[in-house]
Amino acid sequence: MTQTQQLRRLAERSATAFLLAALCAFPLYIDKFSNLGVVKFTGICTLCWAFTLWLGALAAVGAEPRPGRLPWKTDPALWALGAVAASGVVSTALSLSPKASFWGLGGYYGGCMMVLFTAAGYLAVRAFAPQKILNGLTFCVGVTTALVTVLYVLNIFNIDLIGTYADTAVVERAQFFSTLGQKNFCSGFMAFALPLVFYAFLVARGARHTVFYGIPAFFGGLALAVVDAEGLALGIGVAVLVLICQKMFTTRTLRRLAVIGAFFFFHAGWMQYMRTHVYTQGGKPMLAALGHVAQIGFFSCLALWAVLYFGLRGREVPLYKVGRAAAGVVVVGAAVLALLANCMPGFPSLGRLDDVLIFNDDWGTYRGTAWRIAAESWLAQPLWRKIFGVGPGMMHTAVAAWAGADITARMKTFYAAHNEYLELLLTTGVVGLAAWLWFVAAHLRKAARNWLRPGVAPVTLALVSYLAHAVISIRVSMIFPEIMLLFALLQVFCLPEEEAEAEPKKRGKKAKAVVPEKPGLLRLWGPVIAAAIVMMAVCGAASRVIFGFLF
Repeated sequence: MTQTQQLRRLAERSATAFLLAALCAFPLYIDKFSNLGVVKFTGICTLCWAFTLWLGALAAVGAEPRPGRLPWKTDPALWALGAVAASGVVSTALSLSPKASFWGLGGYYGGCMMVLFTAAGYLAVRAFAPQKILNGLTFCVGVTTALVTVLYVLNIFNIDLIGTYADTAVVERAQFFSTLGQKNFCSGFMAFALPLVFYAFLVARGARHTVFYGIPAFFGGLALAVVDAEGLALGIGVAVLVLICQKMFTTRTLRRLAVIGAFFFFHAGWMQYMRTHVYTQGGKPMLAALGHVAQIGFFSCLALWAVLYFGLRGREVPLYKVGRAAAGVVVVGAAVLALLANCMPGFPSLGRLDDVLIFNDDWGTYRGTAWRIAAESWLAQPLWRKIFGVGPGMMHTAVAAWAGADITARMKTFYAAHNEYLELLLTTGVVGLAAWLWFVAAHLRKAARNWLRPGVAPVTLALVSYLAHAVISIRVSMIFPEIMLLFALLQVFCLPEEEAEAEPKKRGKKAKAVVPEKPGLLRLWGPVIAAAIVMMAVCGAASRVIFGFLF
């Protein structure tokens, strides 16, 4: 093996460790300092820069990316990434407070620095991430999903494994997994993690792989039943609609979806019982309302699975045409009902659906207020600020200046628009929003063209779920870096299959080709997982020193 090949292999292993650290270790990272937002921001910032600089150093000494990884002249996604970074820098320079916008101090640490380090991480992963990592990466994400879900549920029941709630660090860590605290993290994490976990179970073949990916899927059903966020329900719902429109949607896929449905109804029924008979804290998720019909839903899913399994006797029947028709009915029906509920006087009440269909200031736990004041603040800006924005993280400042003496107590509580696209319009202007939509469209378009390549479908569904979730949620430094890395990984999976580098043959008459030994799973993934955990721990500790001025 040549030196270039050795360096490239080291870079690929490092990129894999980077992905594991960001997607699997970082979601569980917290320390004993009091400001949760800055702890998470500085931790992931240090991690991204550390891996990016390391991979850049390897590239500088000879670890060349494989051909086609970074085609600057022909790839619109790279140009769109440049536009996103440039718009962030410009809007920060023209911000109401450039310093606050650079670090994102006026909001949720989603400032210019986050744009820069996520762009650097995107390039590093896209340059060196290996193509054949989906199975191991998905399982590790599933393990993290199960851990987050269990800790979340323990907190709902006020079970603290750490110690007394009198300690600040414990309160902070409890809130991290709580419906009372950082539920925006939990919903955002589940929005991209659950599609990866569920898809692995949907396509698993054989008893071993079915159980291997079925356990995380079981905990994924629990997450759907307990995480208190409307955005999660929207994200997963949109991902399902996209899935059933694909040609891969068959009776076998529907059978596995029925199993996931049974998982969900089992947990929803259990949570309904616990809420009725045992003390719980926190809000009640939208999907948890189905706990009232959990028994019917559970046995209906089992009946559907039995009919498909025993009735078809192993045959797979394509269902994508039915799926596309069903998706069309759902989308058109929802749009028509929303229009009638909002625009037709005297339209009859639909019960609890009114809370979803009728838009006003109270919609979505006062998200309607956040949307209205963000839109009106943008309209009140001069033309040049409409184009370039008021600066990242400056929504609260802009709203206060717009409202003046008429600002209400409710308005004062919003530091984000609870809609990523609307907030981008206000903070980075038309230019920033257009750059982000260009970036998203370039990736999704390429994914649609390469849907059948290994890894493209699950990562695309994860991103689609997050992008739908973003309609009623906020961009936070706890989640956005992971999303950018998934965009980079999507580009890697969309490439034609890359051939493994062959070992050089020995010289001589009786020379034989060297057949590389295939390492076992533990030998293959163990060191990488250990490196990811160690790097997250080291970067977490170092971030306190490097970014001490932010605490």
